[in-house]
Amino acid sequence: MSLSNADLVAALEQAKAGLKIAQANLSVLEGGSTPEQIAVNESQVEKAKNDLLNSQIALINTIKDAYTKSDDAIRNYTDLMFNSPRSQNPTLLFQTDFQLQNDILLERVLIENLLSSLNDSITNLNNSNINPSLKIAVDTLTMIQTFLQNLAYAVNKLSANSSISQTTLTLWKTNISNSRTSTDLSMSNLSIAKSTYESAVASLNISNSQLTLIKTGATKNQIKAQVATIEQAKANVDAAVARLSKSMITSPIDGVISNINAKIGQTIQPGNIALSIISYGKYDIESFIPEADIAKVKIGDIATTTLDAYGSDTFFQTEVIKIDPAETLIENVPTYKVTLKFSASSDSRIKSGMTANLDILTSTKNNVLTVPSRSVYNVNGNKFVKLVDSTDQTKFTEIKVMTGTRGVDGYVEIVSGLKDGDKILASPNI
Repeated sequence: MSLSNADLVAALEQAKAGLKIAQANLSVLEGGSTPEQIAVNESQVEKAKNDLLNSQIALINTIKDAYTKSDDAIRNYTDLMFNSPRSQNPTLLFQTDFQLQNDILLERVLIENLLSSLNDSITNLNNSNINPSLKIAVDTLTMIQTFLQNLAYAVNKLSANSSISQTTLTLWKTNISNSRTSTDLSMSNLSIAKSTYESAVASLNISNSQLTLIKTGATKNQIKAQVATIEQAKANVDAAVARLSKSMITSPIDGVISNINAKIGQTIQPGNIALSIISYGKYDIESFIPEADIAKVKIGDIATTTLDAYGSDTFFQTEVIKIDPAETLIENVPTYKVTLKFSASSDSRIKSGMTANLDILTSTKNNVLTVPSRSVYNVNGNKFVKLVDSTDQTKFTEIKVMTGTRGVDGYVEIVSGLKDGDKILASPNI
Protein backbone atom coordinates (compact mmCIF):
# COMPACT_ATOMS: atom_id res chain seq x y z
CA MET A 1 0.00 0.00 0.00
CA SER A 2 1.09 3.59 -0.32
CA LEU A 3 0.11 6.96 1.04
CA SER A 4 -0.71 9.80 -1.35
CA ASN A 5 2.73 10.57 -2.78
CA ALA A 6 2.36 12.30 -6.15
CA ASP A 7 4.48 15.23 -4.93
CA LEU A 8 7.19 12.85 -3.64
CA VAL A 9 7.31 10.99 -6.97
CA ALA A 10 7.66 14.33 -8.78
CA ALA A 11 10.43 15.37 -6.38
CA LEU A 12 12.31 12.12 -7.05
CA GLU A 13 12.06 12.56 -10.80
CA GLN A 14 13.28 16.14 -10.39
CA ALA A 15 16.26 14.94 -8.34
CA LYS A 16 17.13 12.29 -10.96
CA ALA A 17 16.93 14.90 -13.69
CA GLY A 18 19.24 17.16 -11.68
CA LEU A 19 21.76 14.32 -11.37
CA LYS A 20 21.70 13.62 -15.12
CA ILE A 21 22.19 17.29 -15.90
CA ALA A 22 25.09 17.53 -13.43
CA GLN A 23 26.75 14.49 -15.01
CA ALA A 24 26.23 15.92 -18.47
CA ASN A 25 27.77 19.21 -17.37
CA LEU A 26 30.88 17.38 -16.15
CA SER A 27 31.21 15.60 -19.49
CA VAL A 28 30.97 18.93 -21.25
CA LEU A 29 33.59 20.51 -18.98
CA GLU A 30 36.01 17.63 -19.44
CA GLY A 31 35.55 17.28 -23.18
CA GLY A 32 35.45 20.92 -24.22
CA SER A 33 32.88 22.42 -26.55
CA THR A 34 32.18 22.32 -30.28
CA PRO A 35 29.84 24.48 -32.39
CA GLU A 36 27.47 21.54 -32.58
CA GLN A 37 27.44 21.19 -28.79
CA ILE A 38 26.81 24.89 -28.38
CA ALA A 39 23.90 24.65 -30.81
CA VAL A 40 22.49 21.66 -28.94
CA ASN A 41 22.69 23.44 -25.63
CA GLU A 42 21.13 26.56 -27.06
CA SER A 43 18.21 24.44 -28.21
CA GLN A 44 18.03 22.94 -24.70
CA VAL A 45 17.80 26.43 -23.26
CA GLU A 46 14.96 27.28 -25.64
CA LYS A 47 13.18 24.08 -24.72
CA ALA A 48 13.65 24.84 -21.01
CA LYS A 49 12.18 28.30 -21.59
CA ASN A 50 9.14 26.82 -23.35
CA ASP A 51 8.73 24.22 -20.57
CA LEU A 52 8.89 26.99 -17.99
CA LEU A 53 6.31 29.03 -19.88
CA ASN A 54 3.98 26.04 -20.13
CA SER A 55 4.42 25.24 -16.44
CA GLN A 56 3.72 28.88 -15.55
CA ILE A 57 0.52 28.84 -17.58
CA ALA A 58 -0.50 25.52 -15.99
CA LEU A 59 0.24 26.84 -12.50
CA ILE A 60 -1.72 30.04 -13.14
CA ASN A 61 -4.70 28.00 -14.35
CA THR A 62 -4.42 25.71 -11.32
CA ILE A 63 -4.38 28.71 -8.95
CA LYS A 64 -7.46 30.14 -10.65
CA ASP A 65 -9.15 26.74 -10.52
CA ALA A 66 -8.30 26.52 -6.81
CA TYR A 67 -10.10 29.83 -6.25
CA THR A 68 -13.13 28.67 -8.24
CA LYS A 69 -13.41 25.40 -6.31
CA SER A 70 -12.75 27.11 -2.97
CA ASP A 71 -15.38 29.75 -3.67
CA ASP A 72 -17.88 27.06 -4.70
CA ALA A 73 -17.12 24.82 -1.70
CA ILE A 74 -17.57 27.65 0.81
CA ARG A 75 -20.08 30.09 -0.61
CA ASN A 76 -22.32 27.65 -2.49
CA TYR A 77 -22.19 24.58 -0.25
CA THR A 78 -21.26 25.25 3.38
CA ASP A 79 -22.68 28.77 3.71
CA LEU A 80 -26.14 27.17 3.78
CA MET A 81 -25.36 26.39 7.44
CA PHE A 82 -24.70 30.03 8.44
CA ASN A 83 -26.44 33.34 8.94
CA SER A 84 -24.51 36.24 7.37
CA PRO A 85 -21.65 33.93 6.37
CA ARG A 86 -19.73 36.58 4.42
CA SER A 87 -19.82 39.16 7.19
CA GLN A 88 -17.33 39.63 10.00
CA ASN A 89 -19.86 38.20 12.46
CA PRO A 90 -21.36 35.02 10.97
CA THR A 91 -23.49 32.69 13.09
CA LEU A 92 -24.34 29.00 12.79
CA LEU A 93 -27.89 27.74 12.23
CA PHE A 94 -27.35 25.15 14.95
CA GLN A 95 -25.71 24.79 18.35
CA THR A 96 -22.56 22.78 19.04
CA ASP A 97 -19.68 22.71 21.53
CA PHE A 98 -18.68 26.23 22.58
CA GLN A 99 -15.01 25.96 21.60
CA LEU A 100 -15.77 24.12 18.37
CA GLN A 101 -18.38 26.72 17.42
CA ASN A 102 -15.93 29.58 18.06
CA ASP A 103 -13.28 27.84 15.94
CA ILE A 104 -15.70 27.36 13.04
CA LEU A 105 -16.91 30.98 13.10
CA LEU A 106 -13.37 32.38 13.33
CA GLU A 107 -12.21 30.14 10.45
CA ARG A 108 -15.15 31.26 8.31
CA VAL A 109 -14.15 34.92 8.80
CA LEU A 110 -10.51 34.14 7.94
CA ILE A 111 -11.58 32.17 4.86
CA GLU A 112 -13.67 35.08 3.62
CA ASN A 113 -10.63 37.36 3.90
CA LEU A 114 -8.40 34.81 2.16
CA LEU A 115 -10.91 34.30 -0.66
CA SER A 116 -11.05 38.03 -1.21
CA SER A 117 -7.25 38.28 -1.25
CA LEU A 118 -6.99 35.33 -3.63
CA ASN A 119 -9.58 36.83 -5.94
CA ASP A 120 -7.67 40.14 -6.00
CA SER A 121 -4.36 38.38 -6.67
CA ILE A 122 -5.61 36.35 -9.65
CA THR A 123 -7.20 39.40 -11.30
CA ASN A 124 -3.82 40.51 -12.68
CA LEU A 125 -2.02 37.17 -12.32
CA ASN A 126 0.84 36.66 -14.79
CA ASN A 127 4.24 34.99 -15.04
CA SER A 128 5.94 37.70 -12.98
CA ASN A 129 3.78 37.52 -9.84
CA ILE A 130 2.98 33.80 -9.48
CA ASN A 131 4.57 33.20 -6.09
CA PRO A 132 2.43 35.61 -4.03
CA SER A 133 -0.79 34.20 -5.51
CA LEU A 134 0.50 30.66 -5.02
CA LYS A 135 1.10 31.30 -1.32
CA ILE A 136 -2.37 32.79 -0.85
CA ALA A 137 -3.93 29.82 -2.67
CA VAL A 138 -2.10 27.31 -0.46
CA ASP A 139 -3.04 29.23 2.69
CA THR A 140 -6.67 29.39 1.57
CA LEU A 141 -6.93 25.67 0.81
CA THR A 142 -5.20 24.76 4.07
CA MET A 143 -7.60 26.91 6.08
CA ILE A 144 -10.59 25.47 4.21
CA GLN A 145 -9.44 21.90 4.93
CA THR A 146 -9.31 22.66 8.67
CA PHE A 147 -12.65 24.49 8.54
CA LEU A 148 -14.40 21.62 6.74
CA GLN A 149 -12.97 19.07 9.15
CA ASN A 150 -14.33 20.99 12.15
CA LEU A 151 -17.66 21.64 10.42
CA ALA A 152 -18.04 17.95 9.56
CA TYR A 153 -17.35 17.01 13.16
CA ALA A 154 -20.00 19.45 14.40
CA VAL A 155 -22.66 18.40 11.88
CA ASN A 156 -22.06 14.67 12.39
CA LYS A 157 -22.96 15.11 16.07
CA LEU A 158 -26.39 16.58 15.21
CA SER A 159 -29.66 14.71 15.21
CA ALA A 160 -32.87 15.60 13.43
CA ASN A 161 -35.30 17.65 15.56
CA SER A 162 -38.04 20.27 15.22
CA SER A 163 -35.48 22.86 14.06
CA ILE A 164 -33.45 20.74 11.67
CA SER A 165 -35.02 18.03 9.51
CA GLN A 166 -33.31 14.83 8.47
CA THR A 167 -33.40 16.02 4.86
CA THR A 168 -31.50 19.16 5.84
CA LEU A 169 -28.93 17.17 7.80
CA THR A 170 -28.37 14.83 4.87
CA LEU A 171 -27.93 17.81 2.52
CA TRP A 172 -25.41 19.43 4.86
CA LYS A 173 -23.36 16.24 5.20
CA THR A 174 -23.37 15.73 1.43
CA ASN A 175 -22.27 19.33 0.84
CA ILE A 176 -19.44 19.01 3.34
CA SER A 177 -18.27 15.72 1.81
CA ASN A 178 -18.30 17.18 -1.72
CA SER A 179 -16.46 20.28 -0.51
CA ARG A 180 -13.76 18.23 1.19
CA THR A 181 -13.23 16.08 -1.90
CA SER A 182 -13.02 19.17 -4.11
CA THR A 183 -10.63 20.96 -1.75
CA ASP A 184 -8.31 17.96 -1.36
CA LEU A 185 -8.19 17.56 -5.15
CA SER A 186 -7.36 21.24 -5.56
CA MET A 187 -4.56 20.99 -3.01
CA SER A 188 -3.12 17.92 -4.77
CA ASN A 189 -3.30 19.59 -8.20
CA LEU A 190 -1.70 22.72 -6.80
CA SER A 191 1.14 20.72 -5.26
CA ILE A 192 1.84 18.92 -8.54
CA ALA A 193 1.68 22.14 -10.60
CA LYS A 194 3.99 23.88 -8.13
CA SER A 195 6.50 21.02 -8.26
CA THR A 196 6.43 21.03 -12.07
CA TYR A 197 6.93 24.80 -12.13
CA GLU A 198 9.85 24.68 -9.69
CA SER A 199 11.41 21.85 -11.69
CA ALA A 200 11.11 23.92 -14.88
CA VAL A 201 12.75 26.92 -13.18
CA ALA A 202 15.63 24.73 -12.00
CA SER A 203 16.00 23.12 -15.42
CA LEU A 204 16.21 26.52 -17.14
CA ASN A 205 18.82 27.73 -14.65
CA ILE A 206 20.87 24.58 -15.17
CA SER A 207 20.54 24.80 -18.98
CA ASN A 208 21.71 28.43 -18.94
CA SER A 209 24.64 27.53 -16.69
CA GLN A 210 25.53 24.61 -18.94
CA LEU A 211 25.46 26.82 -22.04
CA THR A 212 27.66 29.40 -20.32
CA LEU A 213 30.17 26.74 -19.33
CA ILE A 214 30.31 25.36 -22.87
CA LYS A 215 30.93 28.75 -24.35
CA THR A 216 33.58 29.85 -21.87
CA GLY A 217 35.38 26.54 -21.28
CA ALA A 218 36.26 25.08 -17.90
CA THR A 219 39.11 25.37 -15.40
CA LYS A 220 40.34 22.65 -13.06
CA ASN A 221 38.53 24.29 -10.18
CA GLN A 222 35.31 24.34 -12.20
CA ILE A 223 35.66 20.62 -12.92
CA LYS A 224 36.23 19.91 -9.22
CA ALA A 225 33.21 22.02 -8.37
CA GLN A 226 31.11 20.12 -10.91
CA VAL A 227 32.21 16.79 -9.41
CA ALA A 228 31.02 18.10 -6.05
CA THR A 229 27.75 19.12 -7.70
CA ILE A 230 27.29 15.55 -8.92
CA GLU A 231 27.82 14.23 -5.38
CA GLN A 232 25.26 16.70 -4.11
CA ALA A 233 22.82 15.64 -6.84
CA LYS A 234 23.31 11.98 -5.86
CA ALA A 235 22.56 12.89 -2.25
CA ASN A 236 19.41 14.67 -3.40
CA VAL A 237 18.30 11.51 -5.23
CA ASP A 238 19.00 9.37 -2.15
CA ALA A 239 17.03 11.79 0.02
CA ALA A 240 14.11 11.79 -2.42
CA VAL A 241 14.13 7.97 -2.52
CA ALA A 242 14.11 7.89 1.29
CA ARG A 243 11.17 10.29 1.49
CA LEU A 244 9.25 8.30 -1.12
CA SER A 245 9.96 4.99 0.65
CA LYS A 246 8.35 6.39 3.81
CA SER A 247 5.08 6.69 1.91
CA MET A 248 5.16 3.00 0.96
CA ILE A 249 3.72 0.49 3.44
CA THR A 250 5.36 -2.91 2.98
CA SER A 251 4.53 -6.12 4.82
CA PRO A 252 7.46 -7.49 6.84
CA ILE A 253 6.44 -11.04 5.93
CA ASP A 254 5.29 -13.02 2.89
CA GLY A 255 1.73 -14.21 3.21
CA VAL A 256 -1.92 -13.83 2.30
CA ILE A 257 -4.03 -10.74 3.00
CA SER A 258 -6.80 -11.86 5.33
CA ASN A 259 -8.62 -8.59 5.97
CA ILE A 260 -8.64 -5.08 4.46
CA ASN A 261 -10.01 -2.21 6.51
CA ALA A 262 -8.66 0.70 4.45
CA LYS A 263 -10.13 2.09 1.24
CA ILE A 264 -8.49 4.19 -1.47
CA GLY A 265 -8.61 7.85 -0.49
CA GLN A 266 -9.52 7.12 3.13
CA THR A 267 -7.72 8.85 6.00
CA ILE A 268 -6.28 6.29 8.46
CA GLN A 269 -5.65 7.44 12.00
CA PRO A 270 -2.45 6.29 13.78
CA GLY A 271 -2.92 3.02 15.63
CA ASN A 272 -5.74 1.74 13.41
CA ILE A 273 -5.25 -1.53 11.50
CA ALA A 274 -5.29 -0.98 7.72
CA LEU A 275 -5.03 -4.64 6.74
CA SER A 276 -4.09 -8.00 8.21
CA ILE A 277 -1.75 -10.63 6.75
CA ILE A 278 -1.29 -14.31 7.59
CA SER A 279 2.07 -15.83 6.68
CA TYR A 280 2.50 -18.90 4.47
CA GLY A 281 3.33 -21.02 7.52
CA LYS A 282 6.83 -19.69 8.33
CA TYR A 283 6.02 -19.19 11.99
CA ASP A 284 8.29 -18.45 14.94
CA ILE A 285 7.91 -19.55 18.55
CA GLU A 286 8.35 -17.07 21.40
CA SER A 287 9.28 -18.47 24.80
CA PHE A 288 10.18 -16.74 28.05
CA ILE A 289 13.00 -18.48 29.93
CA PRO A 290 13.83 -17.77 33.62
CA GLU A 291 17.15 -16.15 34.41
CA ALA A 292 18.35 -19.34 36.15
CA ASP A 293 18.35 -21.18 32.80
CA ILE A 294 18.99 -18.46 30.22
CA ALA A 295 22.80 -18.70 30.57
CA LYS A 296 22.63 -22.25 29.15
CA VAL A 297 20.80 -21.21 25.98
CA LYS A 298 22.61 -19.88 22.92
CA ILE A 299 21.86 -19.03 19.29
CA GLY A 300 21.75 -22.18 17.14
CA ASP A 301 20.59 -24.55 19.90
CA ILE A 302 18.20 -27.21 18.59
CA ALA A 303 14.92 -27.86 20.37
CA THR A 304 12.45 -30.73 20.21
CA THR A 305 8.99 -29.18 20.07
CA THR A 306 5.48 -30.50 20.48
CA LEU A 307 2.24 -28.65 19.85
CA ASP A 308 -0.75 -29.17 22.13
CA ALA A 309 -2.97 -29.45 19.04
CA TYR A 310 -1.20 -32.67 17.93
CA GLY A 311 -0.24 -34.25 21.24
CA SER A 312 3.08 -35.22 22.83
CA ASP A 313 3.93 -37.90 20.24
CA THR A 314 4.22 -35.53 17.27
CA PHE A 315 7.56 -33.73 17.19
CA PHE A 316 8.74 -30.65 15.32
CA GLN A 317 12.37 -29.60 15.19
CA THR A 318 13.09 -25.94 15.96
CA GLU A 319 16.20 -23.80 16.35
CA VAL A 320 17.01 -20.82 18.58
CA ILE A 321 17.47 -17.74 16.36
CA LYS A 322 17.20 -14.82 18.79
CA ILE A 323 17.70 -14.13 22.51
CA ASP A 324 16.56 -10.76 23.82
CA PRO A 325 19.36 -9.06 25.79
CA ALA A 326 16.87 -7.24 28.06
CA GLU A 327 14.62 -8.91 30.60
CA THR A 328 10.84 -9.15 30.45
CA LEU A 329 9.04 -9.09 33.76
CA ILE A 330 6.28 -11.68 34.07
CA GLU A 331 4.50 -11.45 37.42
CA ASN A 332 7.53 -9.48 38.67
CA VAL A 333 9.89 -12.35 37.76
CA PRO A 334 12.71 -11.55 35.26
CA THR A 335 12.56 -13.72 32.15
CA TYR A 336 14.23 -13.49 28.74
CA LYS A 337 12.37 -13.85 25.47
CA VAL A 338 13.85 -16.52 23.19
CA THR A 339 12.68 -16.84 19.58
CA LEU A 340 12.88 -20.16 17.75
CA LYS A 341 12.10 -21.02 14.12
CA PHE A 342 10.78 -24.28 12.71
CA SER A 343 13.40 -26.19 10.75
CA ALA A 344 10.86 -27.16 8.08
CA SER A 345 10.42 -24.39 5.51
CA SER A 346 6.66 -24.86 5.53
CA ASP A 347 4.24 -27.11 7.41
CA SER A 348 0.49 -26.74 6.92
CA ARG A 349 -0.13 -28.27 10.36
CA ILE A 350 1.34 -25.26 12.12
CA LYS A 351 -1.15 -22.47 12.81
CA SER A 352 -0.88 -19.04 14.36
CA GLY A 353 -1.57 -18.92 18.10
CA MET A 354 -0.84 -22.58 18.89
CA THR A 355 0.77 -23.53 22.21
CA ALA A 356 4.23 -25.10 21.98
CA ASN A 357 6.22 -27.19 24.47
CA LEU A 358 10.01 -27.00 24.13
CA ASP A 359 12.97 -29.18 25.13
CA ILE A 360 16.06 -27.13 24.20
CA LEU A 361 19.25 -29.13 23.84
CA THR A 362 21.93 -26.85 25.32
CA SER A 363 24.81 -29.35 25.65
CA THR A 364 25.69 -32.90 24.56
CA LYS A 365 28.44 -35.18 25.93
CA ASN A 366 29.17 -38.80 25.07
CA ASN A 367 30.90 -41.57 27.08
CA VAL A 368 30.81 -39.72 30.39
CA LEU A 369 30.43 -41.05 33.94
CA THR A 370 27.13 -40.05 35.56
CA VAL A 371 25.42 -40.57 38.90
CA PRO A 372 21.96 -39.63 40.17
CA SER A 373 21.89 -35.95 41.10
CA ARG A 374 20.37 -36.76 44.50
CA SER A 375 23.47 -38.81 45.45
CA VAL A 376 25.70 -35.69 45.36
CA TYR A 377 25.66 -33.39 48.37
CA ASN A 378 27.47 -30.15 49.35
CA VAL A 379 29.69 -29.53 52.35
CA ASN A 380 31.23 -26.06 52.70
CA GLY A 381 31.00 -25.48 48.96
CA ASN A 382 32.54 -28.83 48.03
CA LYS A 383 30.63 -31.75 46.51
CA PHE A 384 30.75 -35.27 47.89
CA VAL A 385 29.28 -38.75 47.42
CA LYS A 386 29.31 -41.70 49.78
CA LEU A 387 31.34 -44.58 48.33
CA VAL A 388 30.34 -48.11 49.42
CA ASP A 389 33.21 -50.19 50.74
CA SER A 390 33.94 -53.04 48.32
CA THR A 391 34.54 -55.56 51.16
CA ASP A 392 31.90 -54.40 53.63
CA GLN A 393 28.85 -52.86 52.08
CA THR A 394 27.72 -51.51 55.45
CA LYS A 395 30.65 -49.13 55.49
CA PHE A 396 30.82 -45.88 53.50
CA THR A 397 33.59 -43.46 52.64
CA GLU A 398 32.96 -39.75 51.88
CA ILE A 399 34.55 -39.00 48.49
CA LYS A 400 35.04 -35.50 47.10
CA VAL A 401 33.96 -35.23 43.47
CA MET A 402 33.89 -32.65 40.70
CA THR A 403 30.66 -32.45 38.70
CA GLY A 404 30.02 -31.28 35.15
CA THR A 405 26.93 -31.09 32.96
CA ARG A 406 23.58 -31.72 34.61
CA GLY A 407 21.04 -33.60 32.48
CA VAL A 408 17.28 -33.31 32.36
CA ASP A 409 16.97 -37.00 33.32
CA GLY A 410 18.07 -36.44 36.93
CA TYR A 411 21.71 -37.43 36.40
CA VAL A 412 24.87 -35.35 36.69
CA GLU A 413 28.30 -35.81 35.09
CA ILE A 414 31.22 -36.79 37.36
CA VAL A 415 34.44 -35.22 36.08
CA SER A 416 36.72 -36.59 38.80
CA GLY A 417 36.59 -38.50 42.09
CA LEU A 418 34.90 -41.71 40.89
CA LYS A 419 35.54 -44.39 38.31
CA ASP A 420 33.31 -46.67 36.36
CA GLY A 421 32.07 -49.55 38.55
CA ASP A 422 32.23 -47.73 41.90
CA LYS A 423 29.19 -48.22 44.11
CA ILE A 424 27.74 -45.18 45.88
CA LEU A 425 24.72 -44.47 48.00
CA ALA A 426 21.82 -43.31 45.88
CA SER A 427 20.73 -41.09 48.77
CA PRO A 428 23.48 -39.68 51.02
CA ASN A 429 21.02 -39.19 53.90
CA ILE A 430 20.81 -42.94 54.55
